[in-house]
Amino acid sequence: MSIRFDMSKLIAAKAKLQKRNEQKALEVTQKITLDVGRRLIEGTPVDTGEARGGWQIDTPTAPGQPGRVSNNVPHIIPLANGHSDQAPNGWIPNAVEAAARSGGSE
Repeated sequence: MSIRFDMSKLIAAKAKLQKRNEQKALEVTQKITLDVGRRLIEGTPVDTGEARGGWQIDTPTAPGQPGRVSNNVPHIIPLANGHSDQAPNGWIPNAVEAAARSGGSE
């Protein structure tokens, strides 16, 4: 007497589950990236609007890719360090942290 197990269905289910998890992770990363961008745009101090308009948001297109939010306006560094009374020092990391905590749901 012998016992045999057909593992093909289990292997197929594992691959399907892994693909679904990768897709879900991509969707969450995209949502968080967009939320970070929205929070940074809304929180950017405005004088001429150049700094607020300088944000670039690049959402990932495949699982495992990072999202990127950047701003190359020269005076974004002083603004990030609290140079403006409109936004305190630390407003950028606070926006990123808030988006991460919310999972991009806001």
